[in-house]
Amino acid sequence: MLKKYLADIAFMQILNLLIKPIWILVIDRAVQNTLSLEVYGNYAALFNFSLMFFIILDLGLNGYNTTQVSRDTNKIVALTGNILGLKMILIAIYVLFVFLVGAALGYGSAEFLLLIFLCILQIFTSLNQYLRTIVASLQQFKWDGIFMVLDRVLVVILCAILLWGGLEGWSLTIERFIFAQLAGVFLVSFVLVLFLRKYFRDVRISFDLKTIRPLLQNSWPFALLITLMGLYNYVDSVMLKTMVGNSDAGIYAHGYRLFYAILMFAQIFSGVLLPFFSKNIKDKVTINLIASFTAKFLLLVAISVALLSAAYSNQVMDLMYHEKATAQSASAFSFLMLGFIGSVLILVYGTLLTAALELKYLNMAAFITLCINLALNTQLIPLYGPTGAAIATAISQLLFGTICYAISFQEFGFQPKFINIIRQAFGIGMLFLVILMGKQYCSSVAVHLSMIFISILISAYMFKLFQVKDLKSLT
Repeated sequence: MLKKYLADIAFMQILNLLIKPIWILVIDRAVQNTLSLEVYGNYAALFNFSLMFFIILDLGLNGYNTTQVSRDTNKIVALTGNILGLKMILIAIYVLFVFLVGAALGYGSAEFLLLIFLCILQIFTSLNQYLRTIVASLQQFKWDGIFMVLDRVLVVILCAILLWGGLEGWSLTIERFIFAQLAGVFLVSFVLVLFLRKYFRDVRISFDLKTIRPLLQNSWPFALLITLMGLYNYVDSVMLKTMVGNSDAGIYAHGYRLFYAILMFAQIFSGVLLPFFSKNIKDKVTINLIASFTAKFLLLVAISVALLSAAYSNQVMDLMYHEKATAQSASAFSFLMLGFIGSVLILVYGTLLTAALELKYLNMAAFITLCINLALNTQLIPLYGPTGAAIATAISQLLFGTICYAISFQEFGFQPKFINIIRQAFGIGMLFLVILMGKQYCSSVAVHLSMIFISILISAYMFKLFQVKDLKSLT
């Protein structure tokens, strides 16, 4: 069981390493450098605005479907018919809600035109995510990994043509950038339906309130959690656009893009962990082992990345965005990566609590986090702009992650060993000294990076990540 989990994770990460860096570091970076800060900042804010209401399309159905189908695959036919019927109703509500709020915020015709296509993009993204929950619930994680990157493959090809193809009349515009993404999600929808066709033969889409009402009753805690988390994750750029303008939103997008890129790699674990935890929730030995091992691995990565970002934020921004890089984007990036440590705790222990259906505690914690996030953004954005938004996000992620960690240990009775805590603290302290202090006294970047690599290996040993032999007893 453990071998399959690690093998599936490795396969999905390899796919992401082949595709996502090209998308983020080459294509999306080139798009940001080609378009003006105002144009891309407006797009980024509108994109996040459409994401803020994404929960209406989901309403917790993906999380509910994963926990139910993972336990019993015979529920696929009945749940799919009811969920697809409900989703069609939710699409109309989503579009109406986005445009009403957009009008209240004073968006003009040009912004609404982009919002139309962004809404379509979110609708098909939601459909793909739902269909992928069925694939993951069937424990077909490698296929889920393929579907996860398939849209990016097409988008990379199309954007490369727009950027460097030299075709007359086909230069890059923000509209064509969105159309390329639409083509990607359309392709994934088509392939997913083909892959799952044998499970859909007996599916009948239902709009019967008698069958839809129980779905809503069971999925609303998932919906509330996603709503609260979505708001504190995406409200920052919307508030930046509203309070200080598109240019600052574009500067923030520089740092946020890299933060989100690294977060996507960590989210792969969450996508596998939710169906895995749901299927094995009664086996506390396996749950404890996999949660602990995954958390230690991701925390080591998160701490290393956060310290590296603090040490080399200016160099990274200069490398990525050249003359468009600013001290503000570097500062925002370093604070966002500090928040990545909290994101890791959420991805592991928040997912565990979701699989255990402990949503009451999660929703309370998420509500508190949202209130703090809004208060911090309101105070910090006028003073510090993009950096203020990044500070608010980092504090929110660390707070929510710590709460998830504490609740999980209480609910599952995990017993951390004091000696392990000391070892891990020693490893973190060594990383801090080598990365941050070492940079001040090491004139050669190559030598410093070599020292960092060695210290990470030593820290991995201190975190007991090398002792995989202890895990083989469960295979």
